[in-house]
Amino acid sequence: MSELPGYSTSRGAMLSVTRLPLIIQQTIPFISLIVSMIVFFNLNRTNELVITRAVGVSIWQLLSPFTTGSFLLGMFTILVINPMAVSGEKMGISMVNNWRTHDQKTLEIIPWIHIENKKEDFFIGAKKILPEKNILEDFTFITVNKENDTIFRQDAHFAIVQKNNIYLKEVVEYKYGALPVFKNSTILNIAIKMNYFQKFTEQFTSHSFYEIIKKVIFSHQSSVFRNYFSETQFYFMISIPFMLVAMTLIAAAVSLEFNRSNQPRIIVTYGVCAGFMLYTIITLMKSFGKSGILLPFAAALIPIISIICLSIFILLKKEDG
Repeated sequence: MSELPGYSTSRGAMLSVTRLPLIIQQTIPFISLIVSMIVFFNLNRTNELVITRAVGVSIWQLLSPFTTGSFLLGMFTILVINPMAVSGEKMGISMVNNWRTHDQKTLEIIPWIHIENKKEDFFIGAKKILPEKNILEDFTFITVNKENDTIFRQDAHFAIVQKNNIYLKEVVEYKYGALPVFKNSTILNIAIKMNYFQKFTEQFTSHSFYEIIKKVIFSHQSSVFRNYFSETQFYFMISIPFMLVAMTLIAAAVSLEFNRSNQPRIIVTYGVCAGFMLYTIITLMKSFGKSGILLPFAAALIPIISIICLSIFILLKKEDG
């Protein structure tokens, strides 16, 4: 970073400030877990839990303020911290791009659109999009036949998106078991709109919760293809409050089992390991959701519901004991 021509110490400090909300958003689950463990550990050590239970307060009544607070913290993360984090990240990216020289190459992500019917799957990609001219440069069209699993690929110098078809110019066609065939032009009888590409060229950039809602609505209204990437982002975003509740229940399940011969560091280690496992599983399920292996809704709910049920089972066992 310091090798960039426009970089300075003050600008580097400003870049760090723009990334601060994103760091806070990513560390909130572990902060919630550790704070909850410390609170439960201190309550248990001072025998306040024994007194509370003797009065007739159940463990669920004791945990309700903590779970409610975790849920509200999750809502605050979604509605306030997340938009700030996305805005800060975009500002940081803009600052870094301004520091770069014009001859440096930047990473370009090729947008792909997936269209399917009962017989065939179509994959459409383009390296450059000119929406004002309805032109897609370095165009690629891949057809996958579901019946015999054959793949047919067409690469064109550019494509013109028309109302009911796509006109290709300077096309090379590839088919398994045959030599490439060059055609001066050809027409694809498939209808597509330029705004599909305009919307999904941004799918790999960061978006706030409010922007993700618009992208999911657009994906469903288009009725052409399903954007698993945006849907997965949306469902995992709205699951943040429940993830924080799960972290609180993990802290309770670990910290309320207190023996005076145990060391606090062991309790903290157990809690951090459990929280890290949950976070790792959530990240793995998020990858499954984005790729379409699992439904985004299921990918978001399965790990959180599983951990919540397991924590409740452990707490019920302690309650009965």
